[in-house]
Amino acid sequence: MKITVLFSGGKDSSLTALLLEPFFDQIELVTFSFGQDGSWKVAKEAAAQIGHPHKTVIFDEEVLDRGLGLLMRDGYPNQALNYVHRWAVEKLAQQGGYVADGTRRDDRAPVMTNSAIRSLEDRYHVQYLRPLAGLGWKAIQEMAQQHLEYEVVPSSLYPASDFEVGMRYALATRYGQAQVDRIFPANHTHSRIIRRKLI
Repeated sequence: MKITVLFSGGKDSSLTALLLEPFFDQIELVTFSFGQDGSWKVAKEAAAQIGHPHKTVIFDEEVLDRGLGLLMRDGYPNQALNYVHRWAVEKLAQQGGYVADGTRRDDRAPVMTNSAIRSLEDRYHVQYLRPLAGLGWKAIQEMAQQHLEYEVVPSSLYPASDFEVGMRYALATRYGQAQVDRIFPANHTHSRIIRRKLI
């Protein structure tokens, strides 16, 4: 069986891929990029380290425009992150089969509601898996540390392939760093996979 995993190259999406290995003989890792930079290369390198094929999909320009519009309108990132995440999951779901991501139990954004998940599965005849949805932060940390070597860095350190870092970069490019500082929390971090540990 094949599953497509929304992949940022961080510990959560990487751990998701590892947890799915006993059940799927084909795991494809897909990174979405806003196309303004080479941040997808971080995810491609991480995919090579954990041993699964990888591809990059560029968001439609309208998705970036709407996402940035939501950031400017709301003054905080949750709705914009939910919007780009939902768009990416729907794009993967159009292929049918199985789709997964690394969203966690404690995530505030991006998340999909149960009704949105049921709608996605019904419309595209797909199964949407969230292997980390029942796990807390501490459990995920301990599990990831057993199998992955990674670093945690500030989101201001670029490049990275997760949605928040990409939106910060695009927002700064279009509207200036002051808007990034106004909208996004100052202390956000992201993880980057260095290598898969041999157990």
